[in-house]
Amino acid sequence: MNKRTLKRLIKARRELIQKLGNYEYILRGTVVKRGNICGKEGCKCKRPHNPVPHGPYRYLSHRGRQKTQMVFLNNTKLKLASRGIKEYHKLIDTIYRISEINFQILRYHYREIGR
Repeated sequence: MNKRTLKRLIKARRELIQKLGNYEYILRGTVVKRGNICGKEGCKCKRPHNPVPHGPYRYLSHRGRQKTQMVFLNNTKLKLASRGIKEYHKLIDTIYRISEINFQILRYHYREIGR
């Protein structure tokens, strides 16, 4: 590996780092569909044999640091959640790419960087 390669890696890393500040709607989670059971007596969702839950409805499943939470998604919330989840995946991809560049620099250019 030569100095030109190192310069190219550093330039690519800087460009990726610039992208890190462009994510406003980051949301870690998954959109899931679930059926619900209501509170009405005699409803089809409460039959002892072959119950039919209401729905399915869309929810965001979000695992935080201490617990998993679910939130019902109407159409507006679904659009926002989908955007946030996409941004989260783009952000993670950017971080992995920066890490790969840093690995290459460490592996092949540690002498030039250490000075």
